[in-house]
Amino acid sequence: MKNIFTLSLIFATITSYSQTFVSTTPENKNVILEEFTGISCTYCPDGHRIANDIYNNNPTDVVLINIHTGGYASPQGPGTDFNTMFGSAIAAQSNLSGYPAGTVNRRVFAGLGQNGGTAMSRGNWQSASSQILNEPSYVNVAAQANLDISTRQLSVTVEAYYTGSSPVNTNKLNVALMQNNVEGPQTGASYNPTAILPNGNYNHQHMLRHMLTGQWGIDITNTSIGSFFTNTYTYTIPNDLNGVAFDLFNLEVAVFLTETQQNVITGNMASMNLIVPPGINLVDLVASSNMSIPSSYCDNNLTPEITVTNNTTVPVDTFAVSYTLNNNAAVTQNVYSSLQAGSTTSISFNSITVPSGTNNISYTVSTVPNTSFIDNVPINNIASSGSFNTLSPTAFATNHSEGFEGFALATPAPNNAILENPQDNWVGIIDDTYTQGQPVGGYGNSVNSYRFRLNSFSAGQSAKLIWEKLDFSDAGNYQIKYDLAHALKNSWDGDVIQILASTDCGDSWNTVSQMSGSSTATYGTVSSSGNFNPLTIGGTTNYYPSNNTSSLQHWRTDSVDLSAYNGNPDVMVAVNVICGGGNNVYLDNIIIEAISSSTSNNIIKKSINLYPNPTNNFIIIEDFDNIKEYEIFDSMGKKVAIIETRKTDVTHLENGIYFVKLNGNPLKRFSVIK
Repeated sequence: MKNIFTLSLIFATITSYSQTFVSTTPENKNVILEEFTGISCTYCPDGHRIANDIYNNNPTDVVLINIHTGGYASPQGPGTDFNTMFGSAIAAQSNLSGYPAGTVNRRVFAGLGQNGGTAMSRGNWQSASSQILNEPSYVNVAAQANLDISTRQLSVTVEAYYTGSSPVNTNKLNVALMQNNVEGPQTGASYNPTAILPNGNYNHQHMLRHMLTGQWGIDITNTSIGSFFTNTYTYTIPNDLNGVAFDLFNLEVAVFLTETQQNVITGNMASMNLIVPPGINLVDLVASSNMSIPSSYCDNNLTPEITVTNNTTVPVDTFAVSYTLNNNAAVTQNVYSSLQAGSTTSISFNSITVPSGTNNISYTVSTVPNTSFIDNVPINNIASSGSFNTLSPTAFATNHSEGFEGFALATPAPNNAILENPQDNWVGIIDDTYTQGQPVGGYGNSVNSYRFRLNSFSAGQSAKLIWEKLDFSDAGNYQIKYDLAHALKNSWDGDVIQILASTDCGDSWNTVSQMSGSSTATYGTVSSSGNFNPLTIGGTTNYYPSNNTSSLQHWRTDSVDLSAYNGNPDVMVAVNVICGGGNNVYLDNIIIEAISSSTSNNIIKKSINLYPNPTNNFIIIEDFDNIKEYEIFDSMGKKVAIIETRKTDVTHLENGIYFVKLNGNPLKRFSVIK
């Protein structure tokens, strides 16, 4: 049911109404859907979506009240405590056993409730609502609310008319205050994508803020047919509740009647009348941004820019704009030039250098305090650049190691790395809080690892973990070494793991190594062995490496030769995982380093002279020296030929990059081009 806002441009004293707006004609019941939710509840956004669908199908007959309560509603920092003093008691009487849960008119529906109570899982809300909407009500209720934005006093006049007699002598009237468009965090937001704000936060709706009539309402004692009840309730709205500001332009009021504190008979939304002081202009300033996103990872300088549209009929000659880079302090400036009605302007800020990693710039436009303008549509005051990745244009180290320890669950990338995840699949650092205390680090020796949750990918989707530039100028043969754990979901799956390298800051990538299908599996297939699912998280085909005595069999250590990039001061290395059927891939203990020739069993004192390079038919090793151990490997690390003479025929090789090695030590790179 939509709030209807009207504007009164004079101060007025609100007096009790006579019976003027409640219907005296018998009507069916309206739905009061109280949803128990929380910001850490993964599937709660799906509950919000289902509730909104029920409302949208019956916009004048459904009231939505979202109650943040329980462990999933624990705050995640300042301004994220959405609990009230009323929520826990309402939830307790419902017998809920999981989130999200909801009650429809606080009634027990046979076969639909959790633990035999009034709380139901989200899949049952529609069925229960349909039953309520088809039942006659013996009472009608309506309300009119007036809110003085100067004094912050809310006045709600309620009328109830009994078209029949109540089966109980006393009914209880409840007046609930809710708030829409409350920005905050939300796990699982992608289940309700229309609620995701441009800056990535979640837009919470119908959030319970206060009960004007107390925990369980006030008594109505005359409940016989033809009885009429009216009363007015007032509440001075504070600046905030638990550090969450009350937005006077996004409040709504619901009223409903109950038999005792359970069994809601019916309810309704109040109309809302805003009382505005003389000389004040209500305006609607809209933020957007056309800022140019860096085209290269190494382009870390940009100019923030906000576009403001005056979506009202009066000029606005003073307003404020700001931008916020990631979680830094906002940078704000006032604008004193007139923005005509319906006009748009763009404002640029000073150029900035953004840090390496995933960045987001959010923009805000607002009216300035103590002016004649108030923006009464704040929901469109925020815009965003969208997420973009940048990296330092200079190398950060000559080698690097990463064990993923010390990072929070679901961190998308560790230090000195970024994640390319176009479909926003579940990719990131996983720890033992997700796996019921079971360590998921390499070989069971640590609690953290990095996971590509291919079970949530669609076939062909990929994600790429990219490290910042490394300087390979030092002497030695470079390699990447890592611990891997992976099980196929089915024996025919074709999951792909690639090691990529780039020397142009990620503008192009070379595939250094690629394995797929059974070669990616470290032990076998989930469907053929119970060893792979010691936990019951996410279904029987989700793979979690075991930490029991067989854990060594769940992991293996791979190494990939990067010596083709020896001497290059600007090398980026990436791990790209492509879903080809789909099961979890775990990485840990990643080391990118140069192996000194002194550590080799067979020390190579000099390089070899090889020509022609590139070639199309043969290669000659000038200083062959009667060594018989030369071998040729392709870019995937597969041995493709043995060199036994000074001149070697390579016509059988396909176009590509190859390496000549002696006892595993890379000596020379050459290309075949036909």
